[in-house]
Amino acid sequence: MILFRLLLSLTVALVTLPAIASAQTVLIRVINAEGSEPMVGAIAYLIDGSGETAKNSLTDDRGRALFIGIPAGSYIVRAEMIGMATAETAMFSISSGATITEELRLESSAIQLEGIEIELDAGRCEIRPGGEGLLVATVWDEARKALEAAALTDQRGAYRYETMRYDRRLDRGSGVVLSEDQSSRDGYMSTPFESRPAEDLAMNGFVQRDGREFLYFAPDATVLLSDSFLDTHCFKMYGGGRSETGEIGLGFEPTGDTKRVPDIAGTMWLDPETAELRWLEYQYRYLDPEMTSDEVGGRVDFRRMPDGSWIVPEWWIRMPIMTTQTDFEGRPRPYIAQYHQTGGLVLEVREAGGRSLGQRAETGGIEGVVLDSIGALLAGVRIGVVGSNQEVFSNASGEFSITGLTEGRYQVRFVDRLLAQAGYIPEPVTQDVIRGEVAALEYHMPSIGDVLFEACRGIERNERSVLLAGTVVDARGRPVPGATVRVSWTGYNVMGGGGINPRDGDIAGLTETSEGFETSASQTGFFRFCGVPANTRMRLYAATSDSESENYEVQIPDYETGQLRVLELGRN
Repeated sequence: MILFRLLLSLTVALVTLPAIASAQTVLIRVINAEGSEPMVGAIAYLIDGSGETAKNSLTDDRGRALFIGIPAGSYIVRAEMIGMATAETAMFSISSGATITEELRLESSAIQLEGIEIELDAGRCEIRPGGEGLLVATVWDEARKALEAAALTDQRGAYRYETMRYDRRLDRGSGVVLSEDQSSRDGYMSTPFESRPAEDLAMNGFVQRDGREFLYFAPDATVLLSDSFLDTHCFKMYGGGRSETGEIGLGFEPTGDTKRVPDIAGTMWLDPETAELRWLEYQYRYLDPEMTSDEVGGRVDFRRMPDGSWIVPEWWIRMPIMTTQTDFEGRPRPYIAQYHQTGGLVLEVREAGGRSLGQRAETGGIEGVVLDSIGALLAGVRIGVVGSNQEVFSNASGEFSITGLTEGRYQVRFVDRLLAQAGYIPEPVTQDVIRGEVAALEYHMPSIGDVLFEACRGIERNERSVLLAGTVVDARGRPVPGATVRVSWTGYNVMGGGGINPRDGDIAGLTETSEGFETSASQTGFFRFCGVPANTRMRLYAATSDSESENYEVQIPDYETGQLRVLELGRN
C-alpha cells in the first residue's frame, strides 16, 4: 500500500511538472515618459485576443506588474493612471513556456479639472459616458480609474486595518449627536467597507426590508463599476458642480420615471488639480414619502495610499428614525423624529510585514480651559460629551482635553460639584468636531448669584420676593427633563384684608390661605420660580408620571437673592 502511494505521488508529480514548466509569464513595467521613474499604483491590464481582460493588477514601487500562468495566445497590455494618458502595446503572442517583458511609458494627459467651467445643466444625462459628452466622459474616466484601483486593492486583501465603527443618534433639526456607541477592530480583512452585490441592489434596492426593520446599503467601488449600476444610472455635470473647497462634481441619478425599488442619486467629487476621486455623497430615492429627506443618505471617502493602492478611509450612512403623531382629525401620521447614523473610520493600514502605508488617520477632539465667574482658573469641573461615556476633569490649571471623537456636532456639558449640589447644571455647549483637528473651547462657569440673576432676567417681580431655582434628578443623579415642579406656602390674612407673616404659633384671628406656583423642568432638568415670598416656609415638590420626590421644606431669608435646590425623584 505504501509503495502504491509513492508511485501514485510520483506519477502526479511527473504529470504536473510539464504544466509548471510550460506556464507562461508576462512582466510589465510602467514608467513615466518624461523622467523614466517608475509609476507606482498604475493599473495594468492583460487583454486577450477577443478584447476581454484576462488579468489586471496595480504596479508596485518599481512600476512592475507580474502575470503568471497565462495560457499561450495573443495579448496586448494596457496601462492607465489618474492624470495620465492611457498607453498600450501592440498585439504580441506568447508561446508555451515563454516569458514576455513589456514596458509602457505614460505621458501626462494634462487632465487638470481646475479650469473647467460648468454651465447650468451642461449636456444631457448620459448612461455609460462616451465620446458624445466629452466633459462628462473625461471626468468619469478619471473617477473610474480610482474606483478600479480601489476594487483591485479590495481583491488583494493583503492589508491589516485598524478600524473604528460608530452608531449615533442625531437631533433632526440641529444635527447634534444625542448618543454614540463606538467599537474597534484590528486585523486582516479584504476591506473595512463592503457593499451588497450589485445585482442584489439592482433587483431588491439600496433599502431593503428585514422583518419590521429597514436595511440601508451604500455603494462600494465594485458596485459603481458594475454593469447593473451603469445600465440603470446616468451621469451629468450639473450647474454649480463644485464643492465648497473647489472639487469638481460628477452627478449620477437613476434612469426612468418610476422605480420599483429604492435607489440612490449622488455626486462623485474629484480634485481639480490631480483629477483624483475624493469622495462620493448620495441620497436615497423612491422611499416612502414620509421617510424621504435630503438628510437620508451617506458618504464614502476614497484615498490613494503611498504604494498606489486605494482604500475607503471613512464612510457613513444616515437613516431616518420614524415615529407617529396624531393629526387634528385623530389619524396617526408617521414622521422622521431623529436620524440614526452608522459609520466607520480606518485609523491605520499596514502591510503583512507591519509597515504602515500612511500616516495614522486622526479622529478629532475638544480641548480648552474652564474659568469661574471672575475669570480665575477652575479645577475639578467634570466635562463630558452628551450621549457618550467620554468624561474628563479640568486639572489644576483649569485645562481639559477630550480626544477620539469622530467628526460631527456635539453637546459638551460642564458640571461644577458645588453648583450641582446646589441644584444647577448648566446647559450644554454645542461644538463642531472636524476629523484630524482639535477644537478650542473656553468655558466660564457662573456663580450661584449669576445663575439666579440670569434665570429670572427680564421678569418683573415684587421687590420683597426672592428667587428659587434648581434641578430635578433621578436616583442616579441624572437630570429629568419635563418633570412637574410645584412650590406652595400657607399665608394669612388679617380680618378686613392685608396679608402678613406671623411668628410661629401666633395665628389667632387670622384667615389661612394656600398659594403657590407650578412649572416644568427644562431639557437639563432645570426649574425656576421668579418671585416667591421671603421668610416663609414653603413646600417644594417634583413628580413625573411614574416617580415623585419627597416634600422639601424651603425658607429663604429676605437678605438673600434666592436659593438653588436639587429635587431627587424616587419610585411611587
